[in-house]
Amino acid sequence: MEDVREISAELHRLAESETMQPLDTTELLARGRRTRRHRKLLGAGGAVAGVAVIALGASLLPNLSSADNQPGIAGNPPHRFEAVPGVPRGEAGADQRITMAEAQRRCELRNPDEKRKLVDTKGARSGHLALYDMKVGDKKNKCIVPGGDKPSPELVAAANKDPMPKSIAGKLRNCSVLAWVDVTGWQVVASDESKPLGQAEVVVISPTGHKVMECLLQTNVPFETGLQGNTRFATLTNLTSSDPVLNPADKSARTDMYVGGGGSGPCTAGICKGWGMSGWGRVGSKDAVTVRLQIANGPAYQVPVGEGGWFAFTWKNSAVHQQKTYPKVAAYDKAGKIVKVFE
Repeated sequence: MEDVREISAELHRLAESETMQPLDTTELLARGRRTRRHRKLLGAGGAVAGVAVIALGASLLPNLSSADNQPGIAGNPPHRFEAVPGVPRGEAGADQRITMAEAQRRCELRNPDEKRKLVDTKGARSGHLALYDMKVGDKKNKCIVPGGDKPSPELVAAANKDPMPKSIAGKLRNCSVLAWVDVTGWQVVASDESKPLGQAEVVVISPTGHKVMECLLQTNVPFETGLQGNTRFATLTNLTSSDPVLNPADKSARTDMYVGGGGSGPCTAGICKGWGMSGWGRVGSKDAVTVRLQIANGPAYQVPVGEGGWFAFTWKNSAVHQQKTYPKVAAYDKAGKIVKVFE
């Protein structure tokens, strides 16, 4: 659970050193997106400027994918990557367990003008978020630890020019730029996008089937332009307690996995309007055909369960609900029976 410790430490530092500014829920989500049981991360006093406390571990969003955003085999358009010294190329360079010293070296290659040290989490993983030690006045403080495929300046420029492409091929180009792992030839097993939320989720499987990547693209980060987002990898043949596995003891090929996070607001006198979240995961039950999301009595949002049990969602609605009410996320079979509740 290394990223949970990271975000917790960062929040404490912010609380002690700075006057709180309006809460950027999407940036906090990108930093601390974790599995269930973290709804009280900020506490009831964490709401700022009318925005309710974030709930990490629930998941929701609206606007189902368009036809060209459905799961399938991604195209492999011309692309340009170069080797990163000392790092394997492609799939082999994704989700490597490495030392903090190695993570620091790679982040210095990625951000040569950055002089801060990464927060020591007793180890890192390539393609995952790492945080720089924050100082008062610091704004951006994250580094996605690079894999072995450095994108060319032309690819970076293309991604910055079109941060939320319409095509899956374009999205995978941008995900590759974020992770420094060439995933343009990986198989897309789930995807979803919400224009009102300004986010897209893509889940892809490596050519060997051993690794999965989740990529979050964003256009809703305040005061930021160009490519924004986050990535996470997992090695399916070596899932550990640091992966979003709901039952760590289950080593089957279809063990349940789940990550989700987001928040609600604005809120007045304990009543909130609206909810926005993104998430992804895998349903262990082969009977599952859809994942449905709903808060209070608001309209339900539904996404398909794809090949291998994978799903992804991005959702924003305007349902009115109590401030301490959280969305229900569950998988259903063809008959509409719940086969898994995600918490």
